[in-house]
Amino acid sequence: MSEVQSIIEKNLFTESGAVSPPLAAVYDRLTALGPSPGAAVDLLADEIRRLDRAYFAENQPEIPDHDYDRLMKALRELERAFPETVRADSPTARVGEKLSGQRQVVTHQVPMLSIENTYSEGELFEYGGKIEKLLQGEKVAWVDELKIDGVAASILYENGVLTRGVTRGDGIQGDDITDNVRTIRDVPLRLADGAPETLEVRGEIYMPNSELIRLNLIQAEKGEKPFANTRNLTAGSIKQEDPAVCAARGLRFFAHSVGSTDGLGVSTHSEFMEKLRRLGFATSPLMRRCATFAAAAAYAREMIERLHELDFETDGIVLKVDDFGQRARLGSTSKFPRWVIAYKFEKYEAETTVREIRVQVGKTGKVTPVAELDPVEIAGSVVSRASLHNADEIARKDIRVGDRVVVEKAGKIIPHVVRAEPEHRAAGSRVYQFPSECPACGTALVKEEGGILIRCPNAQCPAQLQRRVEFFASKEAMDIDGLGGKAVALLIESGLIRSIVDLYRLQVDEVSRLPRMGKKSAENLIAAIEKSKKAGPARLLNALALRNVGEQTARVLIAKYKSIENLSAATREELSTIPDIGGVIAENIADFFDDPENIALLDELRALGVETECAGEPASGGEGELPLDGKTLVVTGTLIRFSRSEIEELIRRKGGKASKSVSKKTDWVVAGAEAGSKLAAARQLGVPVLSEEEFLELIGSAARTEPEEPEPGRLF
Repeated sequence: MSEVQSIIEKNLFTESGAVSPPLAAVYDRLTALGPSPGAAVDLLADEIRRLDRAYFAENQPEIPDHDYDRLMKALRELERAFPETVRADSPTARVGEKLSGQRQVVTHQVPMLSIENTYSEGELFEYGGKIEKLLQGEKVAWVDELKIDGVAASILYENGVLTRGVTRGDGIQGDDITDNVRTIRDVPLRLADGAPETLEVRGEIYMPNSELIRLNLIQAEKGEKPFANTRNLTAGSIKQEDPAVCAARGLRFFAHSVGSTDGLGVSTHSEFMEKLRRLGFATSPLMRRCATFAAAAAYAREMIERLHELDFETDGIVLKVDDFGQRARLGSTSKFPRWVIAYKFEKYEAETTVREIRVQVGKTGKVTPVAELDPVEIAGSVVSRASLHNADEIARKDIRVGDRVVVEKAGKIIPHVVRAEPEHRAAGSRVYQFPSECPACGTALVKEEGGILIRCPNAQCPAQLQRRVEFFASKEAMDIDGLGGKAVALLIESGLIRSIVDLYRLQVDEVSRLPRMGKKSAENLIAAIEKSKKAGPARLLNALALRNVGEQTARVLIAKYKSIENLSAATREELSTIPDIGGVIAENIADFFDDPENIALLDELRALGVETECAGEPASGGEGELPLDGKTLVVTGTLIRFSRSEIEELIRRKGGKASKSVSKKTDWVVAGAEAGSKLAAARQLGVPVLSEEEFLELIGSAARTEPEEPEPGRLF
């Protein structure tokens, strides 16, 4: 046996004397090469680079970590045995010699300018309007990306090989950190085929929160002070004189833009990012191309609400003009490129302790874990609970009862647990075990196939009934005044309701006998329930809480089918062709109507007088015409005569669409007191603004002309 074959078998074979199954194909290819060390080294290096691209750029690991380590060890031993085969871009050559002397200062061929930023949604829309004016009304597509809280750097490739890494520095000059950049595993040392002869890739070097946790555990074992945060540790690590120290810190890199190059072969940023992924780079998750600025701003808000999914720190959302030609025409100021802006948010965080982890059962059976915390003030409010979202997130962050945790509010929005601090963890702490049975009914919980959600499959679960009835009665559903959580709990505990149908069988005398109700309260509740019978089929469909069917989807379906009966007869194929529905929602709708119990429930509701088809009320705007037919309106601020649900329902009855966000397609914005960013967006986009009185005049209605007392604190 040749020395080459001996090294390969020594490393790729398991203790049983056979090649590890995931490596069988590589082993066969290596064996076919014969005793050539150079060919074996090249094959192993190419395979490791391919696996790195799959792992880091595509997020699709192909083999277990220990098998990856077998390949790396085989390559390292072959290079040691045959030093003439070693190349500068070998995957084993990431850690070099310790630096002797100061780092070289490098001038950027293309300056790394700062990004203009804003913390105001109104200013964000003003920026979007300014760009459209500068481009003289051209259609402008945008790309949303996370603004990573790390260290900006540029990496230069020549003939596909990494030749230099430089910090941003002052934007004109930065420090040469090539030795440390090479240690970052998701920075390719050699690019895949298709790279231009010269390519400067810019991005952010960062540290995952999970890596900070690991390093602080090591610090605690050594009796040393824990590191404060990921950004400071990243900045310190990338400047280390010894690359081995940097390599031990687990830094990562997201590519986000281009510097100097001799040709990309693409004309948009979104195409460039896809090309970077093919070349082997990791790019930021949640990135999306949006056709309009309004859509980009709306998606930015959605991204902020998904920060809990990430294992790294961010401090904003970057919105970029997608088209390179438009970027060139926009140019730059002395400080900022005009084609990009950062929508930033203040991050407010505090440390507290997890006292308990409870699970809540939702109206569709979804089981959500919630951390009960020692109360702590964050951004002016006291936080004592935070959603942990799902079992996978608890496991990924390793959050345990008794842990000291960092809780964050991004932009004063919903708090989430960023990370645990296990270096402060008490001895004997136990890994949290997600319950296997529903805490409310004892039914075995099930995990969705291919998903992360855990559900209680028992439709009769009392916790689900509580949530279903609460939602059924809510303003966005049947709008039953007086039927809040406590009242629902009383009705369920007393045995008066076992399903939503039972609401319509309630009598004043039996309700009045409940604790803290009384005859007047009972009469008001029964009257509100009776009134809800006329809420209409779209509200009823939303109230039934079909999975993935909300207010807007319910309205789309009823607009097409006119009744729940007609909808129930629609096929999966027919439903999936409706705009904004798609295959998954179509499947959920069909499954609901395939269940005989759901059909029986609808029959009972109909028999009790609940409207399940459009009433076909005459238009009040003239000779059979709807005054808002085909028009889109957005409501903002505090109104006097209407609640938000009331005016939006009136808009729909008059033929219009009530939208949540302002865009160029918005026909009018109805603005009340304390209107904020939506009013600013309307002015910036030139959308006409109506007062409450002007809106009533527009629809030709005197509805609710006597002012009612507004709900305290109601802002929308």
